[in-house]
Amino acid sequence: MLFFNEMFQAVIGTLTVAPTGNNPVSNIIVASIIGATIAVLAGIFPSFVQGLAAGKAVEAVGRQPEAAGQIRSTLLIGSVVAETGGVYGLLVSLILIFANPFVNMYINAAQTLGL
Repeated sequence: MLFFNEMFQAVIGTLTVAPTGNNPVSNIIVASIIGATIAVLAGIFPSFVQGLAAGKAVEAVGRQPEAAGQIRSTLLIGSVVAETGGVYGLLVSLILIFANPFVNMYINAAQTLGL
């Protein structure tokens, strides 16, 4: 965690001291890439949770083999629910990288103001 904190501080320090130029669109793109990275990192936690749940399900089946069907169905439903956070993080990162709405908002505002 300390590594990510130092990396985040270095990136923010670089952006505040030496911005990417006079073009605000490039600043928006850099901030969007940082946000996309954070969104993808949010998908790491569900994989740990799914691994723990699978281990507990194997232990439960080992203790009560006759309940294997019910344990399996509960495990699959839990895995699907746990995976939605990772899928949403991936979706947000793809939107920020490939269909960034903030760049279009800036361009439309600049055209409206005549900049």
